[in-house]
Amino acid sequence: MNVFVITIFSFLATVSLIAILFMLPMAVQDTPQARIRRRLTAVGRLASASRTEIQSLLKTSLYSEVPWLNTFLSKYRLVRQIDLLIERANVDMTPGLFMLCSVAAAGLSIFLTSLLGQPAVAILVFGVVALLCPYMYLKFITWKRLRKFLEQLPDGLDMISQSLQAGLGLTQAMVFVSREMPDPLGTEFSVFIEEVNLGLPLADALKKLEQRMNLPEVRLFNTALLVQREVGGSLAELLQKLADIIRDRFRIERLIKSLTAQNRMSAWTVCSIPPILAVFMFVREPEIMNNMMTDPIGRGLLATAVVLELIGILVFRKVIKIHI
Repeated sequence: MNVFVITIFSFLATVSLIAILFMLPMAVQDTPQARIRRRLTAVGRLASASRTEIQSLLKTSLYSEVPWLNTFLSKYRLVRQIDLLIERANVDMTPGLFMLCSVAAAGLSIFLTSLLGQPAVAILVFGVVALLCPYMYLKFITWKRLRKFLEQLPDGLDMISQSLQAGLGLTQAMVFVSREMPDPLGTEFSVFIEEVNLGLPLADALKKLEQRMNLPEVRLFNTALLVQREVGGSLAELLQKLADIIRDRFRIERLIKSLTAQNRMSAWTVCSIPPILAVFMFVREPEIMNNMMTDPIGRGLLATAVVLELIGILVFRKVIKIHI
């Protein structure tokens, strides 16, 4: 068995173990009540908490169940960014546990590749990949959830608009949406309602909703609510127009995807030729490719090819992707 096949099987085994031990538990979705309960854990430790202290705790996040570790982690910007990603992905995990699992995944990868007798460079590469895999997976499910939230938002805005026209108040309309709509729209509105009921001001609760769902449409929704609260106006009509704008945006996006489908397929075909050719050469001429892997000049050429391949993929992605 040649070096390439051993390396590929080592990488696949490592990624499989990471998926089993870490990524599958991340798929467990959190509930609004559990998210609020975690944030109020610090309140329970206080003998008597004032309204101001409760509001302050609702504005902050719990980075770890251990008090001294929570204080330590709260000083770093990276931890705050990870906590925001975890909230956006609606994953039942603290940033401290997330970082511990990432380091454990990297250690497991390094241990397994060392047992298989891989070179030091391969061990280092697999360790870095294993360390970044949980973060990339978290980014992926965050993007997927934001996309689903945006797709559900027009229906939610229609429900709020119709509830307002029927005579319900804004809070009652949002409670109705949180009960009727599935995750993620129903979950995020439930968290918003829970925070308001626990004493967080409306402006602060809307700001936290905007931080969790970092979308221009949510920013417009928050602005409409705050402006209507200050100066009045027909909020139902404004929300109806916003829902129509979001639907038109999706329609234009689908039209652009259909018009650029051939170009995207051509780009992916061109980008997939070098990896397929490399695998074919490793299978067809293993001795030549093994000599290339062991020779310093050959490794340099392969590294250059990989870098150029990645640059080509990024350039194709930049050219084809159209922002609406």
